[in-house]
Amino acid sequence: MMVKSKNYFPELNSIRGLSVLAVFFLHAIHLDQGTGFFSKMVYYFHANLFLGLDVFFILSSFLLTWLGINEYKARGNFSFINYFTRRVLRIWPLYILLMIFSFIIVPYAADYFNVPVTLPPAYYYLFFISNFYLEGHVYFLRFLWTLSVEEQFYLFWGLCMLVLQKRMLLCVLLLTATSIVYTVYAVQSGADVYYNTLIYLFDFAVGILAAMLMQKGHYIVEVFKKMTTVKSLLFLLLLPVLFIIMFCITNFAPNVFGQWSDVIMRYVFIVYTGFFIIDQMVNEKAFLKLKSQPFLIYTGKISYGLYCFHGIVLTFGMIVLQKLEINMPSILRVLLFLAVNYLVASISYQFVEKPFLKLKDKLRRA
Repeated sequence: MMVKSKNYFPELNSIRGLSVLAVFFLHAIHLDQGTGFFSKMVYYFHANLFLGLDVFFILSSFLLTWLGINEYKARGNFSFINYFTRRVLRIWPLYILLMIFSFIIVPYAADYFNVPVTLPPAYYYLFFISNFYLEGHVYFLRFLWTLSVEEQFYLFWGLCMLVLQKRMLLCVLLLTATSIVYTVYAVQSGADVYYNTLIYLFDFAVGILAAMLMQKGHYIVEVFKKMTTVKSLLFLLLLPVLFIIMFCITNFAPNVFGQWSDVIMRYVFIVYTGFFIIDQMVNEKAFLKLKSQPFLIYTGKISYGLYCFHGIVLTFGMIVLQKLEINMPSILRVLLFLAVNYLVASISYQFVEKPFLKLKDKLRRA
């Protein structure tokens, strides 16, 4: 049975909210590895919070594919211009403000206060290729490399949906193969295994496949739909158990997987996330119901601003505290910065993003 088509899923906002919080705490909290078993485990879990970025990519490809299939069903065709215009309305308004702040206001302020600042060539960010600029530069800009990966995928996948609408499974296979081949090459050769877009093609492939399975009401979707609360709880516990198992293997028998342990765990996490999305969307008996979590839903709604501003908040927050000679416990500092980040992101959503989002929704064709 096909899943009823709609375009808003509060549970996906909650997943996005959890992911942006994971990324924030990754960057706001700095841990020492320590020597004890449990301190090493905490460090391991904290280091893996970066996987929240993978969730962003999975969700993006899922939603874009879902909307693209719906449009094709409703209209019999797919408009690339309409599709890319909606992407521009979602990403560019806030991004342009960040570019003005970073490449006009910051240099002027740095010169005025005689403070050194290292900026990359602006065109890397203006043309969304900053993930290929690997030289060191100002902290708050570095996080925006993920938007370059997103924009590159938007362009590629829009063209695929235009000309390969009936060959999506082939696209999934090609994306998966390309990503795995490059990942193996990068790990063995020492090439970039973090910023390169090819690394994340597997994320996008999983999101695309999840949307296809949902649209077709595949057997896998029916399995999750009929899952009991107990089975849902066991599925929920599966991920932390797998992380603990991998941690124990890397800690007690590091030669078992060697340099591949992180790669293997990342692939496991990505596949699990695809299943988790399906579970949250179709399982009414799910142990964890993210579609009824107002705080996480709101966090997901403003997650773009939370992500874009968190580098600025962390950077200038530390500067202000140092200038005022305020010394506070690290946990209070993190919570303060988180609250400020929410405030700034909420203002951004209300006055910068929302007007363009309304226009974007008017352009939706299905």
